[in-house]
Amino acid sequence: MVPGLKVTSLHQGLTKHTALVCWAPETRFNPHTHVGGEEILVLEGVFRDEHGSYPAGTWIRSPHMSNHRPFTGPEGATILVKVGHLDVA
Repeated sequence: MVPGLKVTSLHQGLTKHTALVCWAPETRFNPHTHVGGEEILVLEGVFRDEHGSYPAGTWIRSPHMSNHRPFTGPEGATILVKVGHLDVA
């Protein structure tokens, strides 16, 4: 983890994880790859990565082995995130 993130785990399975993540303003996360994919629903603020900016209400679906380097701007963000559940075939 990095400073500026508050993670509340909602479900933890063997390969799947669902969490509520609060991002403080100007937080940067390390580049990473999602085995089993990732889905994000932006609840508040604006979530960003090198692919775009995603305001509240945006749903992002990233396939198995996708990668990105997420961050927030001055408004921060709250997201619901689920990883590891998309088809790996």
